[in-house]
Amino acid sequence: MIPRSGCDPEINVVSIGAKILKKVADENPPLDAILSDCSSELKVSIDHIILSLGWLFSIKAIGFNGVEVFINEA
Repeated sequence: MIPRSGCDPEINVVSIGAKILKKVADENPPLDAILSDCSSELKVSIDHIILSLGWLFSIKAIGFNGVEVFINEA
């Protein structure tokens, strides 16, 4: 469930997920770089990044091969 009110849009899993997708599309970084870089760039906790990655994985927007995160083909 995605909350519709009462939450800061900057820490919403949808907003963070969109920023992660852009980073993956531009740079194709490994998972550890996503966790550390996105956390510091977006000024959110690693927990928010992990929650956003989990959300992207559950809607099949991304995949993970054990080393790097990739965007699934539509």
